[in-house]
Order: sequence, then structure tokens, then C-alpha cells
Amino acid sequence: MNKSNFIFCVILVLLSVIFVGCSNSERQASGKEQNKKTEPQTRIVSTIHGDIEIPADPKRIVVDAYLPTLLLLGEQPVGATDSDLENVHIQDLIAGIESTGENSVEAILNLTPDLIISADAEKSTFDKLSKIAPTVIIPYETYRDVHEEVRAIGEMLGKGKDAEDWLASFDSNIQKQRDRINEVIDENETVSIFGAFGKDFYLYGDGIYRGGQAIYKQLQLTPPERIKNELIDTGETFKQISYEVLADYAGDYIFLDESKGGSLDKKDNVWVSLDAVKNDHVFYLDLKRFWPYDPIAVLAQAEEVVDMLVAKKKSEK
Repeated sequence: MNKSNFIFCVILVLLSVIFVGCSNSERQASGKEQNKKTEPQTRIVSTIHGDIEIPADPKRIVVDAYLPTLLLLGEQPVGATDSDLENVHIQDLIAGIESTGENSVEAILNLTPDLIISADAEKSTFDKLSKIAPTVIIPYETYRDVHEEVRAIGEMLGKGKDAEDWLASFDSNIQKQRDRINEVIDENETVSIFGAFGKDFYLYGDGIYRGGQAIYKQLQLTPPERIKNELIDTGETFKQISYEVLADYAGDYIFLDESKGGSLDKKDNVWVSLDAVKNDHVFYLDLKRFWPYDPIAVLAQAEEVVDMLVAKKKSEK
């Protein structure tokens, strides 16, 4: 083969390789484009108002009550209520989120959402919001546990892996707090959550109120027998009681919420007779920190409760 023929053959081989490479690239690009076209653009969510079709990948979410859960899943809503945005546990995460007041229809409309998530179960609320965008109503107390809430909303938004990753971190952190508390609190020692709200008095269980989930469900602190029987075992998250029977529900440690003008008479015989009061085992809850009940707040509350109990035990040594 002379030199000219050899060069010609080499050029043919190179051209063939280039042609095959281009063909493969075109097929791959075509395949990716085809996959994009075949991926579902919407998903169906079962709600209290029946099946709702929502975007598979919403870009402009407006939310009421579930803002922290969306944030931990990596979603940044375009709008949220004032009460959501005032949550002290998420202040470093909310930059750029617009306020919708307390579900102002006009404010929500101006944000042009493609999905609305709300806890307001009033039929009139759904009727108004669903005219703006697909609306999913998840009523208050639908979820009684961090894992249930994060997984459910993660599944709804196609964020199942993000949900499991966050929960793994949550569980690890909670276990650290349990280990800390087990070093200072005996499992036979009991803990109560009391509340003075306006003129009324309340007990709280392991639900969404006053750190109940953090104290009982996550840290697994022991409630007095009557709180266990009358609230936790029955699924009740709170119970109004008369002041005179406080002693029947008092634990070795008391966490006390005083809000909306409510207060306990600290000189009253009923109060001063409690062992927790005599032993200075009463802890006052900051409503800004213990009224929120979202997953991020629950973790923060668990850490704060343990800090309070550990500090008290150290001071007694």
C-alpha cells in the first residue's frame, strides 16, 4: 500500500469513528428528551377533599402551617403565613419567602402559586384557595409524630429520599439527647406538662401542644399514671382540669406554660404542696419556643428540655 492509500484509509477510519460517536450522542440525547416527555408532569394526592392533581415538581408553593417541613425537605416556598414566618426555630432558613398575612387570598394570588398547602380545614378556605391553584388541605393534628409528617409530605412532593435522610439525622440527634437524659433522670421519675391559659388550667399529652411530643414521644420521659391513662393512652393531646386537682397529675418534674394572661398562684396551698415545687423542679416554658410543633421545633425542644434537666441535676450535686 502506498503512502497516499494508507492516509486515505486512516481518514476513512477516523470519519467512521466520528460518525458512530455522533450517532450515539444523538440517540442518547433523543433518549433523554423522550424520558423527559414520558415523566409524569403531575401526581394525584388523596386529601379530605378527594383526589387532587398537583404538579409533580412544583416551583411556586404557598404554605400555611407546614413551612418548616418543606424547608427541611429542600423546598423553598414563595409564600407563607405570618405565624409560619415568626417561628423562632427557622429564622435562618426563610430569606426570600413572602408573607401572605394569615392566608390573605389577595396576597396568595399575587404570588401566582402552582401549589397551595394549608392546615385550615374550613370548606370555605378550600373553595377560595383551590380557585387560585391546586390546593392540599392537611388539617391540624393530622400528624402526631415527626416521622409520620416528614414521610407523608416527602412522599407527596416526590422527596422520599430527602425525608429519610433528614429523619436519619433526627433520630441520631434524639438518641444523643436520650443518652444524656438517661444519665441524670431515673425512668421511675415522672414529668408533667401543665398550662395556665387565660383563666383555665390544662394538662398536655404527647401531641402537638407545649413540647408534648418532644418530652414524651421523642425523649420518652415518663408521665404520671393519670396523664398516661387519660391523655396519652386515649390519644387526647390536652385536657382542661380544675386547679384543685393539679396534685393528682403532678410529676416529679413539671414543665409549665403560662400564656394569654394565664398564671398559677405560686402562693396557693395547692401549688406549694406539690413535691416538684418543694424540690424546685418546675421549668417555665418560653411560648415562642414551645408553641411550635413542627419537626424542626420538636428537635430543638428536645435539646432544650434535656439542657434544663441536666443543668438542674448538676446544680443539686
